[in-house]
Amino acid sequence: MTVLRILHLYPRELGINGDAGNVLALAERARWRGVDVDIVSHAPGAELPASADIVHIGSGPLSSQRAVAGDVALIAPRLRQWRDAGVPILAIAGGWQLLGEEIVTPDGETLAGAGVFPTRAVLGTRRHVAEVVVRMPDGGTLAGFENHSATTTFTADAAGAAPLGDVVSGFGNGDKTEGVVLGGAIGTHLHGPVLPMNPVLADRMLQTALRGELPPVAQTERVDRYAANARRAIAARLSVAI
Repeated sequence: MTVLRILHLYPRELGINGDAGNVLALAERARWRGVDVDIVSHAPGAELPASADIVHIGSGPLSSQRAVAGDVALIAPRLRQWRDAGVPILAIAGGWQLLGEEIVTPDGETLAGAGVFPTRAVLGTRRHVAEVVVRMPDGGTLAGFENHSATTTFTADAAGAAPLGDVVSGFGNGDKTEGVVLGGAIGTHLHGPVLPMNPVLADRMLQTALRGELPPVAQTERVDRYAANARRAIAARLSVAI
């Protein structure tokens, strides 16, 4: 691979809570390792690039979800093809809801999703706004910030999908789990933004996209210490051990 192409879906409409920082983190961590990066932004009505090595979609309110829902339906087949081909996808909160099977609004309306993730989000009237700590299956710890009103469940055809981790503190999906992982695709409620706060996820995505191990370099070691300190500070405020 000569250039790593990162596709950023709807950065104008879906970019609250600093989610664009995820794209910056991916790009910088790749460049620090000598990889050239091309960031392609996709707006409603535009054509997708012929290929993508990583796909990112951030979060936004219901009004923004409605604004892009028609375009999401148009690009859904390509997104599913990329998922099946192993392209890493990161979907944050409202963006994850759009890439799931469906969104049910507080007034009972159902919005069809892209079907990238086998999940269903039911939006309520109560918002879950808090710092979150999540324990991953490998024992690692994620931390971040959630700001959503969704209760998220896996649909009947969720074979191969699993939660990103178990909630130590916070709401998450609503059943003591947080997020979803399906192959190289990740959906999560975590802001922060999540990748600078949890660089293990960023490097997991880069390793999948670049198809090789990622050696540590001086820049990643330095910022990873900052991220570890931030996670510890969140855990301390929540009185949980990490």
